[in-house]
Amino acid sequence: MANDQQPAIKVPLDAWVREIAREAARTVIIEHKQDCHIEQVEKRVGRLEIRFSLLIGFMAGSGVLGGVAGGLIARAVGG
Repeated sequence: MANDQQPAIKVPLDAWVREIAREAARTVIIEHKQDCHIEQVEKRVGRLEIRFSLLIGFMAGSGVLGGVAGGLIARAVGG
């Protein structure tokens, strides 16, 4: 009796499960695209990359200027 109430599946079980998983993934991706503001994230990441590059440049420049100034002071003192 219980078997009469269940629908018959005409495809192999693993293919059926894969199709269900694909459809669920498609649904999640579509919902994510609607809710996600990727353009804003891309702009923010771009600004962060520029700021990080500037920070590294300032650190390198500071090191070079500090080394040059230290060398000049060492020569002036006679070391």
